[in-house]
Amino acid sequence: MPELPEVETVARQLNAVIAGRRIKHLRLLDPKLKTAGWLSVDGYRIDAVRRYGKQVVFELVPPRKRSVARWLCVHLRMTGRLIHAPAGQTMDASKARAVFELDRGGVLFLDTRRFGTIGVHNDRAAILPAGVEPLSEELTAARLKELLANSTTPLKPWLLTQDKIVGLGNIYASEICFAAGLHPARPAGRLNDAEIRRLRTAVRRILTAAIKHCGTTFSDFQDSRGEVGGYVKYLKVYHRAGEPCRRCGTPIEKITQAQRSTYFCPACQAD
Repeated sequence: MPELPEVETVARQLNAVIAGRRIKHLRLLDPKLKTAGWLSVDGYRIDAVRRYGKQVVFELVPPRKRSVARWLCVHLRMTGRLIHAPAGQTMDASKARAVFELDRGGVLFLDTRRFGTIGVHNDRAAILPAGVEPLSEELTAARLKELLANSTTPLKPWLLTQDKIVGLGNIYASEICFAAGLHPARPAGRLNDAEIRRLRTAVRRILTAAIKHCGTTFSDFQDSRGEVGGYVKYLKVYHRAGEPCRRCGTPIEKITQAQRSTYFCPACQAD
């Protein structure tokens, strides 16, 4: 499933090419996408495309002054893709679940496993994620200490809890634990101040680097240009069980935590 860097990549790329464009018509080709109380966005102008948690959100300006602003949210889930089609390029909608027909060009929503969702909201507050944005100024060491306090949940599963820090998934949680030199099974609430500072630094450094390389692709993820993410070349532990640690040479180990695979170096992450 796309995590924060992948969703941020798609949102940034789309914002660069379709902000200011008007939605002539949003065609929902898969009946599964149209939920009860569906709100039309035809005629709305795309003010910006941003990431909210793990969702790509189109911030929309109404066509008439008396109309209300709307927020169109796309959750890519496991195989969803938003592919930009420039003006003059024919859009092949044969495999699309939805088509954004814009005043110039368009966007295709592709999703082979059909787990992705599209929703439209009148209330921005209703779509804000519950947890802290990890790249925001809000995630100070003091705030992270508050979030971790008294938790008995192992650290790596704790990082996946979206009501604490938003956007992290299995890949980057393992990489963050390695970068911070912390064992993924450590109770999250037992980190000392120095370890909390290391964890905060690792969260921000790993996510920033992954965004720079347009995320990570193992099987399905493609960005808005149809290209794969390049961060896979920089992974230190994820999906490397049995391979030597890039730092010390110790074989990387794999365990299961909360039904998810966790990768770590038993030497570098002994604490």
